[in-house]
Amino acid sequence: MKQTKKQINLWIIALVLVMGIGLTIFMRHNAFLYKYTVAQVTATQTLSKHKNEDTHQNVDYSTTQNITLKILNGQHKNKKFNLHNTYTYSQALDQKYHPGQQVLVTLNAKSPSKSVIIGQKRDTLIVTLIWLTILLILVIVRKKGALSILSLLVNVLLFILAIQLELRHNGKHLLPIFAVLVVLFTLFTIGLIFGLNAEMFVSSVATITATSVSFLLFLLVLKLTHEQGIHYEAVSYAVQQPKTIFLAQVMIGVLGAIMDESTDITSAMHQLKYENPGLPFHKVFRSGLNMGKQIIGPLISILFLIFMADTIPMAILYLRNGNSIVETFNWTMYLGLVQSLVSAIGIVLTVPLTSALAGRFIGGKR
Repeated sequence: MKQTKKQINLWIIALVLVMGIGLTIFMRHNAFLYKYTVAQVTATQTLSKHKNEDTHQNVDYSTTQNITLKILNGQHKNKKFNLHNTYTYSQALDQKYHPGQQVLVTLNAKSPSKSVIIGQKRDTLIVTLIWLTILLILVIVRKKGALSILSLLVNVLLFILAIQLELRHNGKHLLPIFAVLVVLFTLFTIGLIFGLNAEMFVSSVATITATSVSFLLFLLVLKLTHEQGIHYEAVSYAVQQPKTIFLAQVMIGVLGAIMDESTDITSAMHQLKYENPGLPFHKVFRSGLNMGKQIIGPLISILFLIFMADTIPMAILYLRNGNSIVETFNWTMYLGLVQSLVSAIGIVLTVPLTSALAGRFIGGKR
């Protein structure tokens, strides 16, 4: 029986491997599916290079290159033309192109040299990375990995549905929609991982409760402090209702951190109960607390590192353009730090809550 399961797993992995290779090759040659003109860079030549310096002594270099392109789709397929591309050394808002890259082009058929490159065609890279991720999950985690992939797909569909509902109501019910989304995310994700059993109940109740309590505590603090010092308008790309958007961000961010911790503790307590069927409540509870104490620190550190990784580029940009440290902190770091602190509160609350539920519904004799 074990040998048969092993053979089935190997066949599935081999199938995914072959499908991934085929899909990657197809994405490389799918220009015929695009409405935009797709072209491939066949050659480049540097024409000029200029030094630029602004009032804050920031130095950059602008380089103009001549690019030879070959059209891959449309009525002008296989035709070649040249155009100029100017890029900076930092490549913050532009890009240097190399032979072999595929790009999307707004083609000027009468004067091809006046065509404009919209950007690089990246679908091949994205699909390849997704395929490699799925392959590694299946190889290492096997069945649980397949269920994790399925839960991710379900969550993506739920998120798209929530965004569509939000757009239909013009942002009037954003928080209620995302509150429901939190519950659905939790039930579908944990349900697919654990199945319909006591472990799902413990982890789901702990996740939803801890997320709700930490979010309500955050709202209480906002009310008591009259939201002093918070610049909601610093939310990236927010043009309307920045406060509501930020609160939704906090809600989803807290959920992710808490769900990770609650499933870890629940899984460990389930294994403990499996090895010691008659373990009483207080021992399961203490074991959950001890495990929680071990993972609280790393989880909070991970949150901080994610926050720093997201903040560093914009913070450097602010500082390099003459803004003070206080201004930079207020407009690039403050909201992210607040979100991380709320998640940290949720992480701490999750430990005793999950441990108590695990002791009640997993521990003891059955």
